[in-house]
Amino acid sequence: MSEHRLDQLRPLARTVVVVDAGRVETHDASVWEAPRIEVAKHSSTADRAEAWSLHEVTAGFAGCPVVGSVNLSGDGGEVIALSGPNGGGKTTLLRTIAGMLRPLSGKVERRPGRIAYLPQNPGALLHRPTVRSEVELTLQRARDAEPADAILQALGLLEVAGRYPRDLSSGERQRAALAAVLAGKPSLVLLDEPTRGMDAGARAALVSLVARLRDAGAAVILATHDVALIGSLADQVVQVCGGRAVA
Repeated sequence: MSEHRLDQLRPLARTVVVVDAGRVETHDASVWEAPRIEVAKHSSTADRAEAWSLHEVTAGFAGCPVVGSVNLSGDGGEVIALSGPNGGGKTTLLRTIAGMLRPLSGKVERRPGRIAYLPQNPGALLHRPTVRSEVELTLQRARDAEPADAILQALGLLEVAGRYPRDLSSGERQRAALAAVLAGKPSLVLLDEPTRGMDAGARAALVSLVARLRDAGAAVILATHDVALIGSLADQVVQVCGGRAVA
């Protein structure tokens, strides 16, 4: 079985084969330890003023509500995780907060600033000839941003920076899309299933990068089923299910 997330599978296996950068290593499953995602402790000194809010928001498509009467808010320097079953409305809420979906009723407020949004399908964002040019396109619109190499290195993408994004593996495409949207110091970060297709090392790099943005004052919202990611980053968990969002 080929799999990135081994916590539940390892007790069933006798042997773990790790394939990394052309190298193949074989380990006894009973003694092998997967890389762990550490809890990203707060070190923020940023002003934690309210960055976004939903007031009695009902949202959906073609006049059909998916979630209703939602009252939520988040501060700068805070990470909120949206959890719940598929089809429960997590993506609908993210798109509404981002301003990509007009609410059917209610009011959405956002503090001025750059918004970074990662959809579930990262390929929807990748249209440039190289990974590096995807990041550089974002940086052209940003002020006081880090060089492209800084975020490429943070997400382990330097070796593939010159490649066409659609030729990458699914996990690499996910990281390339993350690099493109997170470059340029956004003040509001919305990530839909950001760890999809990532191994433990890439997930740890994502946690570190999101923690840096949080500590710089960004408000972060994650829609995810990844319990380890929630435990590492989330200050608050909102359950989205049956048309309701409950903190």
